[in-house]
Amino acid sequence: MKELLSETICRVADATITLMRAEYENQHPEIYRWDWQPGVGLYGLVRAYELTGESRFIEYSQHYVDRLLDADQVSYSINGSMLFEIVLKLYEHRGEDRYRTELRYFLRWLLRSAARCQNGCFEHSWTETDIHLIDQVWIDTLFMAGIVLADAYRLLGRDDCRAEVVAQFAAHRACLQDPGTGLFRHLHDGRTNGHMAGAYWGRGNGWMAASTVDVLEAIETGDPAHKPIIESFRQQMNAARALQEPDGAFHTVLDDPDTYLEMSATAALGYAALKGVRLGVLGDEFRQVGEKATHAVLAHIKPDGIVDRVSGGTSGFITYEAYNEIPISPRLYGQALAILLLAEHLRLRG
Repeated sequence: MKELLSETICRVADATITLMRAEYENQHPEIYRWDWQPGVGLYGLVRAYELTGESRFIEYSQHYVDRLLDADQVSYSINGSMLFEIVLKLYEHRGEDRYRTELRYFLRWLLRSAARCQNGCFEHSWTETDIHLIDQVWIDTLFMAGIVLADAYRLLGRDDCRAEVVAQFAAHRACLQDPGTGLFRHLHDGRTNGHMAGAYWGRGNGWMAASTVDVLEAIETGDPAHKPIIESFRQQMNAARALQEPDGAFHTVLDDPDTYLEMSATAALGYAALKGVRLGVLGDEFRQVGEKATHAVLAHIKPDGIVDRVSGGTSGFITYEAYNEIPISPRLYGQALAILLLAEHLRLRG
């Protein structure tokens, strides 16, 4: 099983590089793109490198980032923040000062200048500067911008980054987590104090759960100040566990069995379950949640390494019914989340 998982991780990672080149190097105007989808794709590649030691995965990540830095194609947004996590990882693994310099500039923007909602959450922003999501909180913010804050604390000793990510988790819980179910809504609109369609979106809950375990690993679980994050995570994962299908998959709207089964949600929630067990914040019963999710994802990986049954980009502005109409297609985040899940499964096996 170990050999199968390791080989599959490499196959999915190689397919990720192929997708990256096709979508962001060979197609104008996407040839220079500092955005979340390539950022998440590279996050998967870096994690594949850290587990397997295969240098081509970190080398491609460095190639992608360096070409943007060399062309001065850096931009600041909440969604684009994930690419600065790759900058941090490159500094960690390569030690080049240019990465630390870029990271310092970004953290100054994020902590001092990034727009905030009335409740203190980062206002969700896209790379597209003509789109203004005023006073809106989105569920994927903590994956895109929270992990890099936590890792800045871990790697650089930035206490201000740790304090900020803890505060962001508290503010996001307050407006997105349903106290009755424990699941998270897709977005919160501060102007209406509403949640638009209010769906418990599968991948969105996956973003939240995966960001929680990655942040907790970086800022450590023993600090009493982090207990509310852990309790919120346990509540969410208990709710998700009850909604997992017998084959290990999750629906694109978690609590709606009439919506299709979706692999990016399955991978992210399975990853969070396994890593939560390893970190000691979830009971051993969640190992089965992660193992079942692993088998579901493995069943949807094609021979060429493409992860199937992944939903396309999903806006928070759509109707409830539209969640079930999002087309299925290969996506970088589906690749990356599958890598995270398979790598964590392999790590638990020693």
